[in-house]
Amino acid sequence: MSHPTADTEKVDPFAALDGRKASVISTHVVVSTLRDADEALTFLENHPRRAEIAEEGAAILDDPVQLKKLVRKIDLTIAPLLAAVYFLQFLDKTTLSYTAVMGIRKDTHLVGQDYSDLSMLFYVGFLVTEFPTQYLAQHLSRIGRYLGVNIMIWGLILGFHGACTSFAGLAVVRTLLGVFESCVAPILVMIIAMWYKKEEQGRRVSWFYVCNSLTQIFGGLVAYGVSFTHGKFASWRIFYIAIGAMTMVIGLVVCIFLPDSPVKARRFTDAEKVAALLRVKDNQSGTQNSHLKKDQVFEAFKDIRIWLVCLATLLSSIPNGGLSNFSSILLTTFGYTSQQALILNAPSGAVGVVCVLSIGYLSDKWRDRSLVMLICIFPTILGAGLMIGLDPKGIPKNKAGLLAASFLTGTFGAAFMLLLAWNASNIAGHSKKVTANALTLVSFCVGNILGTQTFQAKQAPGYISGKISIIATLSALCFVVVGLRLYNDWLNRKNERALAEMSEAEKDELREKMAFADQTDRKNVFFKYTH
Repeated sequence: MSHPTADTEKVDPFAALDGRKASVISTHVVVSTLRDADEALTFLENHPRRAEIAEEGAAILDDPVQLKKLVRKIDLTIAPLLAAVYFLQFLDKTTLSYTAVMGIRKDTHLVGQDYSDLSMLFYVGFLVTEFPTQYLAQHLSRIGRYLGVNIMIWGLILGFHGACTSFAGLAVVRTLLGVFESCVAPILVMIIAMWYKKEEQGRRVSWFYVCNSLTQIFGGLVAYGVSFTHGKFASWRIFYIAIGAMTMVIGLVVCIFLPDSPVKARRFTDAEKVAALLRVKDNQSGTQNSHLKKDQVFEAFKDIRIWLVCLATLLSSIPNGGLSNFSSILLTTFGYTSQQALILNAPSGAVGVVCVLSIGYLSDKWRDRSLVMLICIFPTILGAGLMIGLDPKGIPKNKAGLLAASFLTGTFGAAFMLLLAWNASNIAGHSKKVTANALTLVSFCVGNILGTQTFQAKQAPGYISGKISIIATLSALCFVVVGLRLYNDWLNRKNERALAEMSEAEKDELREKMAFADQTDRKNVFFKYTH
């Protein structure tokens, strides 16, 4: 006589994952309907060939060669597109920094704080639309296409920068640029969380975040080359039109090729989709759910850990707001020409590339985000201190030393990368993830807005308040990072105490049911926080 459990598994191999069903061991029902569950569970339970694809998916996971091939396919499908998107986002929003030494300030009659205000207005547009764009992306549940359309629109807007002749025109296009770029980082974090294990996420986030540094190399070299052009159109106008056109092309590519989720990945067979989903099952964070759950939104606003991440993001973004928009200008105050300042962004970007990739690798290898974050913050504090010491009151004492200090300030960017990786690894429940990511990016915006105002035109060429703010905010960030580490460890111990009261059979069963139940991390005792 066959065992009833074995018969059930043959008919429904994914029954153990279905949180709607109680059992002999536990009468606990995790979700009431598939609508409340993760879309992965709907795909697995409703598939007409679920017995066959379960067997085929398990075969992929059991075969090291096939599994390695699957991970490589995921990497080749996801990583290049995410990198291209982040490359363009950072390049496009920092074009103002390059054009600042190419003549845009003179040609558009910018005076006083006009330049700082334009830098700020990008983040104002970003800030205002962060929550609406994230909830719209969740509702549509087609994040690949949604992202691609936004990229094409902001590429068009970037091209319009080249037609501006006044502060008013630039103010409008800079604000709109922020509106359509606001969706990027949270969507990329969502995608990483859907496809990768926690111990893989830091390195994968670094693969797209490194493009911040690559844009410094690319943008600096392109701007340097364009600065030699002489013709009817100013070089900065040509620069904007060229970068805008490239952005629109990449947006179309993203629309066509970036999968919305593992379930909707057209280039993957159903067996590969099953393997991809089961491979990340132990994350206990699922993929996505298109329905906004108010209880998860409220939980996000009540979660102290999320507010600590927001505070950390704010503190890391204030220096970013200043340096990303004033890096070229600072180099000219150190005694370099405008054209030299453009090309010197390249080695600064190279420092960032090495730092970001190394930090991402170490955070996964050591399974430790906070310690590695502290390592990348300290050199920037040192660099800002050297800028003050070697350039008192805007009178450079050591040109080479100031250049080295400028390069050192490129290391702290990896801190925000690890905060994004923390969100990917440490939040469950799709509505909570959407809300937490939006809050994080709102903090990013506020920090960058404040950062643009720390560099005051009246303090040129010394910009002492901007340099002091870098030291103050990053020093405070170190304490917040330590606090987050301790709090994450406390939450893990709390979950371990709850698990100790359960039998092994109960743990085995409930762990499966929670994997794709779209429950939040705080309601899942199996959730493991990365410190």
